[in-house]
Amino acid sequence: MKRTFSLGRQGWALVFLLAAVAALAAWPTWAADGGKVSVDTPLGPVVGFTAGRVQVFLGLPFAEPPVGELRFAPPKDAKSWTEPREAFRPGPMAWQVPMAMFQASVAPDKAFPGYSEDCLNLNVWAPVGTKAGDKLPVYVFVHGGGYGMGSGSQDLYDGTNLAKEGIVVVTFNYRLGALGYFSSQETLRQYGTTGNWGTLDQIKALEWVRDNIAAFGGDPAKVTVGGESAGSFSVSALILSPKAKGLFRGAIMESGTILALPTFLLTRGKLDLALNLNAIMGSVFQATDDAEGLAKLRAVDPGLLARLTPFGFDFTKPSFFGLAPVKDGSVLPLDPEKALAEGQGQKVKVLMGFNHDEGSLFVPTGSDDQVYLDTVDFILGLDGAKAFWERFPIDKDHSAVERTREALGYAFMSSNMKRFADLHSRFDDVYFYNFNYVTLASGKLGLGASHASELPFVFGLDIPLVTSSKAEKTLSDDMRLRWINFIKNGDPNEGAAAPSKVTWPKYDPASPRIIAFDKTVTAGPLPDTDNLDFVANILYGPLPLKP
Repeated sequence: MKRTFSLGRQGWALVFLLAAVAALAAWPTWAADGGKVSVDTPLGPVVGFTAGRVQVFLGLPFAEPPVGELRFAPPKDAKSWTEPREAFRPGPMAWQVPMAMFQASVAPDKAFPGYSEDCLNLNVWAPVGTKAGDKLPVYVFVHGGGYGMGSGSQDLYDGTNLAKEGIVVVTFNYRLGALGYFSSQETLRQYGTTGNWGTLDQIKALEWVRDNIAAFGGDPAKVTVGGESAGSFSVSALILSPKAKGLFRGAIMESGTILALPTFLLTRGKLDLALNLNAIMGSVFQATDDAEGLAKLRAVDPGLLARLTPFGFDFTKPSFFGLAPVKDGSVLPLDPEKALAEGQGQKVKVLMGFNHDEGSLFVPTGSDDQVYLDTVDFILGLDGAKAFWERFPIDKDHSAVERTREALGYAFMSSNMKRFADLHSRFDDVYFYNFNYVTLASGKLGLGASHASELPFVFGLDIPLVTSSKAEKTLSDDMRLRWINFIKNGDPNEGAAAPSKVTWPKYDPASPRIIAFDKTVTAGPLPDTDNLDFVANILYGPLPLKP
C-alpha cells in the first residue's frame, strides 16, 4: 500500500506548539534594557547590549563565509575588523528547507534572520558586569535538527537563564544538508577530508571560543560542549575527533550519539556509501566527481541543494539524500564504536541521557503493521528485525504505532547512548539521566516524554503548558542547577544544591545507576537494560571486555 508523508496531527501540533511557546518564553531576553556593552576581541571591537542580568552579543562571525571555493571545503578563520561591530541581532541561519516553526519562533521585536551561506555566526551570553580576565566556565551548545535544519539562534536555546548562574554561554550555526555534509573524491583529494564540513564548522566555533572567549570573561580552559539530538550526535563526534582535541574538558549529550547514524540514513555513516549517493546527487546537475564537477556544484543555487537534503519528521520514511557525518579518515578516522572501545576518544567527563518516549515525535499516528515491519527491517536489517519483531510483537496491548515508536526510540536514541556510556565510562566519569516527565501539552498530544521535551527545563524557559506550574519550575531549577554544576565543576553534585537534594550517581557499566527526572527526582538502576542491551547487541555486537 502506498504511504504518503505525514507527521500526523499530534506531531505537527507539538512542533508548532513548541515553536509558538518558545517565542513567548524568550523574547524579553533579546530586548536591550540597560544600554550597550563594548568588548575588545582579538578579531576586533564588538558592541552588544544588556538584557536583565545578562549581556548579550549576537551574530558574531567565527569563520569566513563558506561561499565560492569555500563551499564544500574546510572553514577558514574569520577576518578581523577595526571599527566597532554591532552585535544586536542574530545572523542568518544555514540554508535549509524553510519551516514555519522558525518564523513562528521569532519574537515581535526581532526580524527573521533569513537563510544564507554566510551563516557561520555565533551568540554569546554572559552575566552583567563580566569582563576580560574573569575566567568564568563556558558552555558551548550545538543545536539539533537532524543535520538538516535548525539554528543556534532559536529562542529554545536562549542562554539567559544559564548565564545568570555565572557561566558564559555560546550558541552557533553550522552548515546543514548537502552544504554541510556532501562527500566527493575530489574534495577528499584536495583537502584530505570530505563529508564533514558541518562538523568542521563546529570545531572552528570551538577554536573561536579558545581564541576569543576570554574577552567576554570566559575561561578557554573551562569549556563544556553540549547539544541535543543532532547536536548530541555532534558532541559525541567531537569527542571522537582528533581535530577537536583539547578544545573542551566536558561534554553534555541529550538524546543520541553518532553510533546511531547507521540506523536512519542510507549512508550509514560510511564514506563509500556517501560517495556513491552523493555522486548520484551530482549527476542531477551533470557534475562529475572531479575539479570541473566540483566547480559546477559550487555554482548551484544553495536553496536547491537544501531542498534535495531536507530533514523530515517521519522517520519511517527516510530521506533519500539525508546526509550526516561520515568516517572520512581525518575528522573521524575510525569507526565510532571501535574508537570508543579502544579508548581513542578524548578523556572528558560526560553528562548524558535520553527521554522516555524518544520515538513518539517521528512516527505518524496512522502508521500500520507494514510500516512497523518496514521500519524495523530498515534500521536493524532482516536478521535483527526478525528478532525484534519476535520480542516486540503487535498485539491487543501494543499497536503498530506504539511498536514503531519503541523501535525508533531504542535504535535511534536509547540503546546507543547506553553503549556509549558503557564504553566511555571505562576512561572517565559519566553521569546518566532519564527524562520521564510528561508535560501537560505533550500529555494532551499523547506523545509522553518526547524527544526534545527536556530542553525548556534545562534552559529555564517559562512556557505555558510546559514549564509554567510550580512543580515544573522546581523540576526546571533542579535540572538547570545540575547542568550548571557539571559545567562549572565536572560533577553535577558539586556546587549549588538542587531542590531535590538527590545525589546523582556515577555510571558504572557493571551496575548502571542513573538519575530520573519526573514528578519527583530519584536515583536508581537504569531501567529496561535487557531491552537496551538486546538492541545494542543487534547493532554493534557484544560489549567489548574491559581493557
